[in-house]
Amino acid sequence: MQKHLTENLHAICRAVLNALARAVPGELLACDLVQIDHREFHFQAVAAAHFPGGPVRRLLLGCEERLAEHFATALGAPAGTGSPDLRAGLEMFCRSVQFSLADSGLPWAGDQDFVVHDHEQFRVQCDGVRNFLFRAAVAEGRLDLIIDLAPRILGCEWLQDEIARGGRTQVGAGEASITERDVIRRIMCHLAEAGADVEIKVPGEGDRLELLQATFLSRAAEVDGERLSLTCARRTSLESADDIPEKVTLVFILQDKLLQCTCQVLDHGHVWLDDDIALPTLELAYPDAVTYGQRRGAFRLEPPERLTGTVRRVSEENSDAGLIFKRMAVRVKDVSFTGAKLHLGSNAIISGFKGGSLVECALSLPDPFGEVTLHAIVRRLHVDLDDPGRRGATLGVEFHEPEDSPALAALRRYIEDRHARRLSTGGVELKIG
Repeated sequence: MQKHLTENLHAICRAVLNALARAVPGELLACDLVQIDHREFHFQAVAAAHFPGGPVRRLLLGCEERLAEHFATALGAPAGTGSPDLRAGLEMFCRSVQFSLADSGLPWAGDQDFVVHDHEQFRVQCDGVRNFLFRAAVAEGRLDLIIDLAPRILGCEWLQDEIARGGRTQVGAGEASITERDVIRRIMCHLAEAGADVEIKVPGEGDRLELLQATFLSRAAEVDGERLSLTCARRTSLESADDIPEKVTLVFILQDKLLQCTCQVLDHGHVWLDDDIALPTLELAYPDAVTYGQRRGAFRLEPPERLTGTVRRVSEENSDAGLIFKRMAVRVKDVSFTGAKLHLGSNAIISGFKGGSLVECALSLPDPFGEVTLHAIVRRLHVDLDDPGRRGATLGVEFHEPEDSPALAALRRYIEDRHARRLSTGGVELKIG
């Protein structure tokens, strides 16, 4: 029987704490478990184990040098010359962790050994779904464990029938919402019971919206059947009670449809996995509508690849039709169903891009989407002066295309494809450098 997310996390973290207690009999000073998304780590000592095909894809152990040296002394690593052997100490601790994992009822734990890597050559990069960071501190130093769990791929065959049956409220051109209470509850219960991976949209710096990786906790972890319980990656905006927003927007994929809904935040707290280990949670109310079409309040996608193109001013109506403006190279910083943020280099002439100007954007999307040309209106122009490495200007544009525009349809297919990948791929890797 497949274990719940919380059961896997608890078994892994408890096994590590048990191994740590054997090597360091002193008091556990602190421990913390939290979901992470796009993070990078440099450890003074690092080891990794890969478990292909199982619920846990990778485990990476990182620790401070002084803790690894303590492992060498406490676990009886072969004596070397001079100071305790850091590498040997970490290898012995990894074997102890592996024994603890097997004792915790995780059959995949014995399939692969941990390999200790050169910490000066490698860094740990987290980029994907279901990555968790467990930190434990003892007097001898801090131990970090990065847990890379396999994502959940969800089907929802009945959703197509519900959409075809009707029961939708038209919100705007090309956008419709499911507002039937029973259908909404069925969708959300499907996500909750399956422990689905989603993203939550929260206010970021300035007027930006930020997407944080999140995972539904199964019914076994919910405190109230009338609430939706999630754990999500933390940012500063979610660190303290005063900064938690009143509402969050969930963005998710079902049956190849990019959907979103807005939920009231009822509470935040922790689900305790045992006396030492807790996982932060957000408790949400059921939404009033689930929107597909993704036009209103569309989230911004930061392209996973380098996305470039050109932008040029377009002559307004009743102006000199013979006036042709020069194309300027741009890099796409983020893009949504309704607009984009474009970066112009330091040599760009920006005087023609005042707010309200009509522009033409030609974006080179990767295969199979091709190049698209879209008309847009400049909504914001910001000159970048503070960052020497990114001198130039940032242009915020809103697309000004008919709803049946083939170019707009191609761009939206690209966004849906890349967002679906965010919710189903990625992981934790050791990168050289």
